[in-house]
Amino acid sequence: MSKRVAAALLGVLLFLATLWGTYSSSHNFYVEYWWMPLDKYGVRTALRWQDIVFMAAVWSVQLMLFYVSYRLLKFAFRRQRSA
Repeated sequence: MSKRVAAALLGVLLFLATLWGTYSSSHNFYVEYWWMPLDKYGVRTALRWQDIVFMAAVWSVQLMLFYVSYRLLKFAFRRQRSA
């Protein structure tokens, strides 16, 4: 029973952290590059390929963490098999 409680707590915390991280990275990407591009030395910089690769890496890590939290929650809330 304690494994399930620990898995549920860790799964919920990881899920909430994943949601917050995904929202903040997407919001920052939108604000910095689409709505108001970066202003360096008086010149607005356009979106570079490095920014797209960075966002792809961030999203892949976020998806992996989301999957781990899903598996933890699935373990915590599944029914016991009868022997």
